[in-house]
Amino acid sequence: MIRVFARKTKWTPTDELAFYDEPPLFDLPDLPVRVNCVFTRDKERAIKLSKAWSRRFKDVLCGGPAFDDAGGEYIPGRFLTKAVTITSRGCYKNCPWCYVPRREGKIRELTIRDGWVVQDNNLLACSRKHIEKVFEMLSMQPIPASFPGGLDLDLVEPWNIDLLRELQKQHKLATIWVAFDTEQSLDKLSRAKEMFGGFNIGRRFAYVLIGYKDDTLDRAKSRLERVYEGERGFLPFAMLHDQNTDYEWKKLQTKWCRPAAYRKPSTSGNESIINSKYSRASCG
Repeated sequence: MIRVFARKTKWTPTDELAFYDEPPLFDLPDLPVRVNCVFTRDKERAIKLSKAWSRRFKDVLCGGPAFDDAGGEYIPGRFLTKAVTITSRGCYKNCPWCYVPRREGKIRELTIRDGWVVQDNNLLACSRKHIEKVFEMLSMQPIPASFPGGLDLDLVEPWNIDLLRELQKQHKLATIWVAFDTEQSLDKLSRAKEMFGGFNIGRRFAYVLIGYKDDTLDRAKSRLERVYEGERGFLPFAMLHDQNTDYEWKKLQTKWCRPAAYRKPSTSGNESIINSKYSRASCG
């Protein structure tokens, strides 16, 4: 299968059948072409690419999360690099800013595939049996695990922490991610500080959603600072709403998704652990 991507990220494949533009001049095998679009702001480009590839190939389809595809079984390396795994789809919540419930529905557990970057939308909403199997898989990977899909603070239980600690003992834990999407989440972060206290602060991050409808730069900056300066046990990581392309918002996000840019010099020794291109967007 030929895959065409509307945007190149650190998680998109780079094999010989992965493309990011119109068809090249050289010959390609006669294969189905799938144009993948993750972000709604890229839909126009995805449609344009689809038309361009349709001039040379018969079987061309355009889809992806931006077109509300529900997603099926996850196949490593097809639309995401083999580092990434997605073991479930959907979410039980209905947060007004989130596309996931509308696109993917409630939680669906998938076949567990190898990978060390867990991009499930809400892993902790899965059954205990499924979660334990995911951690068993992670313990056998060559690279320490990251959870950029986020761990739901409403669902964290002591046995979840035990699984994370076991990965840490095996030197198989890179980063833990949670979300601060509403003002109510601030108290949740404070309560979670003790639960996650055994993990290095340089490995604990809290997504802070900014730039959504009716948000302001001042309010967004205040939320980021409250997470950081409130000593709640997590480093803030700004996530700009998908449809916001304003320069000032991007500038704010750029600063607050790089710990090296906002951490005090005496506490910035772990910023190399985090890569500013992490994203909660799943595109498998």
